[in-house]
Amino acid sequence: MTSPFEDPEFVSRLARMGIVHTPGMAARMMDELAPLLADEGIDLNDRDGDNDLGAVNEALARATERHNLTLFTPVGARRAGALAVLRLFAESFCEGDEDRAAAVLAGVESEPAGDAPAISHLVGVSLGLLDSWHTDPELRAALTATRVPRWNRAARAAATDVLALARKGRAFASLGSLHRHGGLALFEGSVLLVAASLSARAASEKTSVRDVAGRVLVDGPSSGPPTPSAPVAASPQAPGSSFMRPLGARGAKAQGPEAPGRPMGRDLQIADRALRRNFGTWLERAPSIAAPTVSDELLLTQALVDIGRGHGLDLHRALDVEPLIDLLWEADGADHPEVLETLHDYVHFRLDAGHDLGGWEEAHEAVEDALDESGAGSGPLGAMLEHAEQVNPDVRRGALAQTPLIAAVNELLEWVGTGRPVTQTGGVRRADIKHVATMLGIRAVGVAKRVGIEHGEDAPVQALSMADVPVLAQWWEALSSAEVIRTTSSSVRPGPAAAEWAAEGLPPLELAEMVAGVFVAGILTRPMAKGAFGRFIIKKSIVQLMRALAPEDLDIEVPELALIGGGPVWTVRSLEAAGLVTGALSAHPEVPDPLRAAVARGLLLVVALLADTDEE
Repeated sequence: MTSPFEDPEFVSRLARMGIVHTPGMAARMMDELAPLLADEGIDLNDRDGDNDLGAVNEALARATERHNLTLFTPVGARRAGALAVLRLFAESFCEGDEDRAAAVLAGVESEPAGDAPAISHLVGVSLGLLDSWHTDPELRAALTATRVPRWNRAARAAATDVLALARKGRAFASLGSLHRHGGLALFEGSVLLVAASLSARAASEKTSVRDVAGRVLVDGPSSGPPTPSAPVAASPQAPGSSFMRPLGARGAKAQGPEAPGRPMGRDLQIADRALRRNFGTWLERAPSIAAPTVSDELLLTQALVDIGRGHGLDLHRALDVEPLIDLLWEADGADHPEVLETLHDYVHFRLDAGHDLGGWEEAHEAVEDALDESGAGSGPLGAMLEHAEQVNPDVRRGALAQTPLIAAVNELLEWVGTGRPVTQTGGVRRADIKHVATMLGIRAVGVAKRVGIEHGEDAPVQALSMADVPVLAQWWEALSSAEVIRTTSSSVRPGPAAAEWAAEGLPPLELAEMVAGVFVAGILTRPMAKGAFGRFIIKKSIVQLMRALAPEDLDIEVPELALIGGGPVWTVRSLEAAGLVTGALSAHPEVPDPLRAAVARGLLLVVALLADTDEE
């Protein structure tokens, strides 16, 4: 026997743990990464090449990141297939045919095969749709009634967290942290939440889930705000009957099973013992918990119960969770993440119990908000964004339109026309790098092999691939993320948002700030593959930009530059090339007032990405 995987007993033990050995997986992964590495100038078949190990590792990190992104952002037939699966599942589940719904999920493969969508594709499409729907002002009233459907515990826990994030438009951006639930739970939870959201929309429009799904789960712009439809007759599986929380749930708390007076004396002790017993059982079965052990988490939970009780609050009641969080903030208890994480587990336990779902969903929102506020840098950045958004929207729109980053988009769309060939990874071909880079005012030329050494600011960049021109690469990625362009493994075409972008003389403010924000985040996180030094560069960039964004009339604590060293940073210089900052050659760059909102959005995204990386 040459491998433990040839031992039947060993394989059997792995299977009981949910682990399956797939022979050849590593080889297949390298086959998939090969074209991405080639785009980075690394040929896996050229063993005599002069690439050093550091360059190969950096290229591999970038290729892996792009590979992972494609797993969750299907295009073409795979995206259409993912939407079809979501439609079939939602129709089956909402009409009460759970066996058929389960069969639909079971038919989705874990790995891509041909044009068929894989589990990762369903997750990515679901999270993208949920972000879009739950942040749409025209859908907000209808989707307020959405609640997590009944399914298995793990999927419900994942769906609960996804719902809270989607209401902030951050579900897809939080993929890294959501994976703590496990791939299968995230898959099922995301799909369930799509069905729940469709059910809420159907109830609001007085139509069927089948009708709504047929309109919005298509590969095109038809997933927008609801349009009136003919009402349908009520039935045992009426729209939203399984998934909806009554809109009056907030006012109905007093009638819930936990509303009658608080337990006192001996009854209180009995209630606390029952809580510890039931919560302990839940923790033992949970895939992951906040504390090192169940006993530790129960002790911390009891401490929270005691703290609340000392101030007239009762954690047996959902409406007392938010006041307890306020109390923790006042006492600096929320600065300790384990406290909020324990409260997060406790709220999930209460949601699984099924009592006063409306109240506990609101409590969950409060905990999620507290977790967000406790994240590094999110507080001051949020204040900076709020202050920046006070600038007149028309002024912000006009200023963005004058930056090379935004001004060049119409020229790019004209060049793309009905379609242009691209690399296998959807990037600009070497032959086109010079022309497209010129649109941004960048001197670059695509080459198969670099010749000599580039000298001076005016020397053109010799680019083996688009990745060697950071401003160009991140501009392209930002436009793709905003769906202004759509790329496949063979071509680039105008995306769903292209018509909206070009409809007027100036692009829509929200779309332009999205492109700018994603661009900022992409540029600032590029050094991440360089390990500890890369993270130092990222933090230095963040501090410089935070100081540039901080208004003098707001009391905002910003780290001192002396703590990390001064001097220019190449990432900030790239932002200057895009027209978003000035003075990047100094240690004190400036951001024009009308552009501050876009840059602040990018910084918030960077902080979220760094937090997700730390959790992985």
